[in-house]
Amino acid sequence: MMAKAELPERRATVLRIIVAEHIASAAPVASESIARGYALGISPATIRHEVARLEEEGYISRPHTSAGAVPSDKGYRYYVECLIAESKLSEADQLVIRRYFYEAEQEPEEWARLAVRVLTQKLESIAVATLPHAPVCRFRHVDLVEVQDLLVLLVLVLQGGRIRKRLFTPPEAMSQDELVACANKMNAIYQGLTSRQIGAQEASLSPVEEHVVNLVRQIMDTEDERRYEQLYLEGWRHLIGQTEFLKGNKMLNLVEALEEKDLIRSLLASAVDKSGIRITIGNENQVEALQECSVIVSNYGVEERRGAIGVIGPTRMRYSRAIPMVDYVSSIMTDLLASTYA
Repeated sequence: MMAKAELPERRATVLRIIVAEHIASAAPVASESIARGYALGISPATIRHEVARLEEEGYISRPHTSAGAVPSDKGYRYYVECLIAESKLSEADQLVIRRYFYEAEQEPEEWARLAVRVLTQKLESIAVATLPHAPVCRFRHVDLVEVQDLLVLLVLVLQGGRIRKRLFTPPEAMSQDELVACANKMNAIYQGLTSRQIGAQEASLSPVEEHVVNLVRQIMDTEDERRYEQLYLEGWRHLIGQTEFLKGNKMLNLVEALEEKDLIRSLLASAVDKSGIRITIGNENQVEALQECSVIVSNYGVEERRGAIGVIGPTRMRYSRAIPMVDYVSSIMTDLLASTYA
């Protein structure tokens, strides 16, 4: 991300107006409309001069001399860097989003699903999220519940918040008290261990306990294999019909690029180890199909349990709303994970 260049105050004001107007209308912004619509205390001729200087400096482009101005990636970058310190989500939005999360099922999978649902609905962009994960699964605790004769529900809670359930038939009948004792023994022996470490433990186990340990390890091994596969994405409908993607095969190219899940994972992975919001605009994106887009991502989580969320939209996205909303949702998810594992 480039550092924000300094512009004279008057020129910077004109640029911010051009960017805001273009974001709202998707149309080129004429100098005359700036003069009519804003009480800047300067003449139309001065506004035209500032617009010409902005074009010379690469902040805007104009198809021809008499055309209105369209922000360049450099212009958007300046606008965004000015916004980052100023943007704040309204208290009403904060209240609604916080209620969504605290009323949801208290599992990281549900939080990730909810994050993409909230972001895509509120921002009308594609929203993406990964689950928080540690390098490998670690056992937190297990519960065993008798459902009916010879049918037991195993509820496995992993460090990082994932909950996995499995029905099984024990090798011999057991009462609920015996199942609780079995679970307590597992929890005392295996707290914080990986599947491999559990397998290496030399513990004296009954046939039922061995059966439970094998089930637990199977679940953990499966989770280890797919910990980078789980990705949540919504919002395609919001990009269809956007003017940026109507020419040629731009929409098709974008769809094909984002269908490559490794690409999305790499976009989000870039945020996992960095604090704060990360924004790439237009040609700052290395993938050609994303060069009509901006990508806003942020990490969330605690310690080694970290994931990322983000939005993808046209470069004229509403940054003043998108930046604080991505930031706020990530902070809510971090708080939820922190309270879960405090």
